[in-house]
Amino acid sequence: MRSALAFVLLASATAACASSNAPSGTESFDSVRDRLATKPTRLYIGSEGSSGTVTARRWSADGWIAGDTPVTITSGELRASVDASGTFKLESFEVGVASIQIPEEVFKKPASLEDVKVKLSESAMGQTTWTSNDDASVTLTLSLDLDWAILVNSSKTPLGTQHLPPVPVDVTLTGAGDHIDASIGLHASGELWDWAGLLEITGLELSMSAETTD
Repeated sequence: MRSALAFVLLASATAACASSNAPSGTESFDSVRDRLATKPTRLYIGSEGSSGTVTARRWSADGWIAGDTPVTITSGELRASVDASGTFKLESFEVGVASIQIPEEVFKKPASLEDVKVKLSESAMGQTTWTSNDDASVTLTLSLDLDWAILVNSSKTPLGTQHLPPVPVDVTLTGAGDHIDASIGLHASGELWDWAGLLEITGLELSMSAETTD
């Protein structure tokens, strides 16, 4: 009897010790939808799995010369949530792009676009299709600001913020409650920027991968 009582007391003490050492405040979620509905969630956009293209044209003695230039996404993030009906809301979004080289013929000297950043100016919501609680897709129309600077012959000048025309963005969500993955496709077109009638940017395509980090 004394042996049995000692065993019970030891087991209780061990359980209490384990409970006191368990991490506190750790949240768990049943699904992607549950996590986004519980609180706004931050997803990190990395360079791996992300790419882009800028479409531009420059004036020459022979007229306009157009072409596509690859761009490198350096980093970014977004914050998103869903409401009780499952509608996706993009609350914040920002992505940075590496230097974009400008053909030397434009300014007759080395030049590039620097500190290129695309940022959401107001939140956006869109009709969301859930194929399961862990898989969804939505198309949003975003209001975006473009901030950058121009570097000409080693002299950098900030350019005014460009308010882009409405930009459609496709978002796909996958994953589980403890980890969310997202694919984002951004498609901007039209006269996005003009420099003294010598250089125009008429298109921006970004394909991005994002994921939660906690």
